[in-house]
Amino acid sequence: MTMSGIVNVYRSAAPWRWLALLLAAGCSLVLSPAANADDLFRDQVAPIFARRCLSCHSDTEKKGEFSLQSAQALQRGGEVGFDIEPGDPESSYLVELITPVDGKAEMPKNADPLSAEEIAAIRRWVAAGAEWPDGFRVEPARVTDLDWWSLRPLVRPPVPETGQAQQDDQPAATPIDSFINAKLREHGLTMSPTADRRTLVRRLYYDLLGLPPSPEEVERFVNDPDPLAYEKLVDDLLESPHYGEHWARHWLDVVHYGDTHGYDKDKPRPNAWPYRDYVIRALNEDKPYGRFVQEQLAGDFLWPESVDGLVATGFISAGPWDLIGHAEVPETKIDGQVARNLDRDNMVTSTMNTFASLTIQCARCHNHKFDPVSMEDYYSLQAVFAAIDRANRKYDTNPAVARRRHELQEQQTGFESQLAAVEKQLQEKKSPEVVALEKQVAELQKRLAAGGKNSDAP
Repeated sequence: MTMSGIVNVYRSAAPWRWLALLLAAGCSLVLSPAANADDLFRDQVAPIFARRCLSCHSDTEKKGEFSLQSAQALQRGGEVGFDIEPGDPESSYLVELITPVDGKAEMPKNADPLSAEEIAAIRRWVAAGAEWPDGFRVEPARVTDLDWWSLRPLVRPPVPETGQAQQDDQPAATPIDSFINAKLREHGLTMSPTADRRTLVRRLYYDLLGLPPSPEEVERFVNDPDPLAYEKLVDDLLESPHYGEHWARHWLDVVHYGDTHGYDKDKPRPNAWPYRDYVIRALNEDKPYGRFVQEQLAGDFLWPESVDGLVATGFISAGPWDLIGHAEVPETKIDGQVARNLDRDNMVTSTMNTFASLTIQCARCHNHKFDPVSMEDYYSLQAVFAAIDRANRKYDTNPAVARRRHELQEQQTGFESQLAAVEKQLQEKKSPEVVALEKQVAELQKRLAAGGKNSDAP
């Protein structure tokens, strides 16, 4: 019954809250409604204009004599006049142009229509009065390849129609099989024959647990007469604690987890393991991915009383750490500054590689050649990580103990404030005689403490 532990995590200043909420929202959450019309435009509408409209309707590329780059340009309108009726999306020509009819929209020309979410955002903006923040200009996207497959939102494609099954086709046990069958037929191929049970049980064990089945487990599955024996075995293996242990290894590889600091001294990192165990536990508990991401980026801010909220932030400090550059060389020297910069780079790299699948580190020296990341983007993000320091933090492994400790600490703080107020009142109410007496006592105590060192002492 261990009451507390120590985890190697980070301590951060307030700017980190912004990064965590931004990344977590980008990975897994639905953005909440904008607080006001300005926020709605800046956060949702302006990026749509920049990404989907300015290539044809900017101050420099003004097709139809129409620009969406500034409020003044919008008010001037184009060849057909002003395209927006503030407060009335149904009467706004701009909304009509971007709304698909029979799957096609007039704008953008020669491009995919805006998504339903993008159209809804523009309609909300128009309905709210089409407010344009003073002095705000929409700038074209710095990188044009924003439609790269890895940057598009996930979609659920329709399951291919099986049609007339070919003689050699295996029946589609799952929708995934339908996709595989369709692609195989496209290339004139067929599925391999169904594996026997002895092969299946070994595949399942290695895929889900990374361990071989025992001879007894093999025989039990092979001889199980239940037609759902395979499904039952899958459920059993997913419930095994070894499942989280096996798949956590893949996640820990991605985040550069190590039980030592790395570099030339490569000293042990004794408090790294709580983060490792957190990942295993999260996988075994089937923790929602959105919560999994948020806990690792800012769990101590979002859930300060949660053990997982604290331990998960070990993600930030999971990578290598230059002991010499940080502990033995002051940051006032060039080597210390280099070490600190490399540490921040590792934090940025791990975060973006892990949660956005972007090799952002290329932008340290130049705008990224393949991904839409500029040097400005990279160093803006690194500036957020500049507020972060590594540290060992004590925590309670039992959530109930953690909550009780927090309550008692709050009570102690309140009592200390009350005591300070009472002591202040006592000082204010002391008579001059008491003040003089206390001064004499203090002098005598000072002389007594000096002892025999003072030859004049009685």
